Amino acid sequence: AAHPPSPSPQLQLRESQSPRCLVRGVNTAAMAASPYAVAAVANLVLCFALGFATRSKVDRKPPKEFKGHLRRYLTAWTLCIVGEWFCGPGVYALYASFGFTRLEIARLFVLGFACSSVLGCFAGSFADRFGRKKSVMLFCTFGVLSCALKHLSWYPALILARFLDGAHASLLYTAFESWLVAEHFSHHGFPPDLLGHSFALMFSISYFVAVACGMVAQAGKDFVPAAPPMGVLHLGGWCVPFEMSAVFQAAGLTYVAVCWDENYGASNDASSTGEARQRGGLCRAFCNLKVLLCCSLITFFESSMFIFVISWTPALSPGGDHAALPAGLIFAVYMMACMSGSSIYRLCVGMKTPTIMLCIFFLAATAMSIPAFVGVSKDTILLNFGAFVLFEACVGCYFPAAASLKSEFVDESFRATIYNIFRTPMNLVVVFVLLNTISLTGTFQLLFAQLSLGTLMLVIYLAWCSAKRDAKEVPLLA
Repeated sequence: AAHPPSPSPQLQLRESQSPRCLVRGVNTAAMAASPYAVAAVANLVLCFALGFATRSKVDRKPPKEFKGHLRRYLTAWTLCIVGEWFCGPGVYALYASFGFTRLEIARLFVLGFACSSVLGCFAGSFADRFGRKKSVMLFCTFGVLSCALKHLSWYPALILARFLDGAHASLLYTAFESWLVAEHFSHHGFPPDLLGHSFALMFSISYFVAVACGMVAQAGKDFVPAAPPMGVLHLGGWCVPFEMSAVFQAAGLTYVAVCWDENYGASNDASSTGEARQRGGLCRAFCNLKVLLCCSLITFFESSMFIFVISWTPALSPGGDHAALPAGLIFAVYMMACMSGSSIYRLCVGMKTPTIMLCIFFLAATAMSIPAFVGVSKDTILLNFGAFVLFEACVGCYFPAAASLKSEFVDESFRATIYNIFRTPMNLVVVFVLLNTISLTGTFQLLFAQLSLGTLMLVIYLAWCSAKRDAKEVPLLA
């Protein structure tokens, strides 16, 4: 059957500006946002309460040099992570504004994860051998160049930008953590419990600025509308957040270059014998059962997290009207839940890290069981949203806990290299899911299975540790 002719653009504009249409649009938006607004207020109150309860809370008075060390690290981290979060909300929207299809955009995302998998193996070795400070400076440089290339609606330029994004991601949670751990123990000799405090502050700052950057990025995009393109060069619109990102990452590069000291992993022995010795040491360090457990846990949880990022929007708009979803508000709720999770970790610092990880995996698996088995439909939107908020709280608690676990299990000589190897299977799982047409319910069932397997592995590990401890306490019989 023939479709009726569409109204003219002038008529559509007049109708969209009519008072009746405006009131109806406002009411619809308010109705859609109301449960999310309530969740935002509740999470905001919880964030402040938990933040107050965990303010500067350590078991002992820190050494005099600790404050200066922490200030240097957190200043650089804040500048760099602000630049990172400015890029988060608008990548898909930017590609879509250039006129690329969903398939073309998906290929760009897959390329970023694939590059991160491949380059991660080399990025870690570079950081250990040539310096973690240099790696952080390289991270900032890649970020600035990628933001510049995203102003071009030329597909090869965007491919190069995604290549840089892959290297950028490989360095984000490896070079920074490796530098911090080495400075904490090797350079200053601070107590181990202060490292958990540093990680909790690090990720609390990350989630706080994520909320702010999402709102500022949206405001910047609205305040500076897209200018007419000059060939393939675009300015304004969704390019604005990437311009702000480049400024902050350039500032981070300058600060690190001036204020940080350099530290290394394995000794810089360029001879063939030295390289063979380093390779053998790396293999022995990675094949340790604790390191393999750590790699498995990171693969299960972080791949689940990245797949969730791609899946929550269609799960909360099963009718297909993604544009009507208050995504900015929901993103802010998620980040506030992450902040609460990070504060909860600080309340649990006295517990053993594997025990904390067990609680995180169990609660995350419980959250994913709801969309996996209750289903994804209009009737389950609010139930799934509550499950997603619980999962994001687990994410907030996971990152400082995982950072502490890695600091305990991984050999300092090959820390950055092994950290990047950890990311390879995680990226491969994400790429596999992106390249296969798995249903939305099937996707959440996969996440539930991964998190449940991680829970089981932690139960077995803790039982083994308990049995080993009991065996040592049994007195020898005469």
